[in-house]
Amino acid sequence: MRTIASRSAKARGPKLGRPAGSFTQNRRFESLRRALEKAPAGLTIEELAVSLKMTARSVRRYLREFDNKGEDGAGLLESVETRKGGPLRWRIKPGERGRAVSLRRAQAYAVLATRRVFDVLRGSALYDEADLALAQIAKVAQTPFRASGKAEISGEQHLEDRFLFVQPPARSYAARGEDLDELFRAVADLRVLRFRPRVRPGEPRAERVPFHPYAMVVHQGAIHVLGARAGAKASAEVDVLPLESMTDIRTSETEHFDLPPAFDAALFVHGDFGVARPARARFIVEFEARVADEVKAKRFHPQQRIATAPDGRVRVSLPLVDPRAAIAFVLSWGDAARVVEPPDLVNDVGSILSRAASRYP
Repeated sequence: MRTIASRSAKARGPKLGRPAGSFTQNRRFESLRRALEKAPAGLTIEELAVSLKMTARSVRRYLREFDNKGEDGAGLLESVETRKGGPLRWRIKPGERGRAVSLRRAQAYAVLATRRVFDVLRGSALYDEADLALAQIAKVAQTPFRASGKAEISGEQHLEDRFLFVQPPARSYAARGEDLDELFRAVADLRVLRFRPRVRPGEPRAERVPFHPYAMVVHQGAIHVLGARAGAKASAEVDVLPLESMTDIRTSETEHFDLPPAFDAALFVHGDFGVARPARARFIVEFEARVADEVKAKRFHPQQRIATAPDGRVRVSLPLVDPRAAIAFVLSWGDAARVVEPPDLVNDVGSILSRAASRYP
């Protein structure tokens, strides 16, 4: 077997050189990767040079770079003879297809910026797996490289500590690592799980409930499970259960279920308004003109509707999926927001503000 560094016949044609533009080398590398993924049988250096509009020398260099992304120095590529004494075809090893993921430095830092998202999973094997993957991505980002162009991002400036995605404070599930792993396995493999609903102190222990977990959602630092009790058929019967309401979770080793074709987890996720079933009810909030620009610049919900009055006030109509979340949203704006309807929500917010005001003489 020949090595990638060996010389083969040069691709005929003019020497193309590096075209102008930012991240050109990264785009070329991505083009090479896609070409190899689309050709399981492999491609010769000449075929790659013609297809990607590179010189044969550049193709060899990018092949070496791609090959070096394998673990333990084993390499991701292998060569196959087209005919005896003929040119070699280079291909991704069959065992590595679907596993090899090449990241540019900017992509690595973008992934690293989200690492705090996984804090909610601390204590579980799932967290350990994610943490291991992030550690490997950090190595990609921090590996020194030869200076190649002004568009390259340096890996020596500790960008991983200066480019952050900040999550709301996560609840601690550290004592429930086993339940988290059981839940994730059930969701991933469409396995039936059984759990006991949490009861108040002094109440009798609840019976196990057979449950089909369709999705697992981390929302504002808390974990929710979307699914249906065994036997439920209509999508309207989908339940949204906080993990706190489930105890003693066990995943079946033999029972599986089919995911309903019409199920869409995105329909149950409502941004600041929580995780809940879709709702037809709506509420309207009026905002003072002084915060109108901020309100109009934000997208609180995909189904929001906004109207602006001549004096600059803004009214926003939003789905009422959880009254508690709606109240918290309104109160977060202080005296710049007022609930217009429905009447029940108006009364609830007014009562809360009255009780709060009574504490300040």
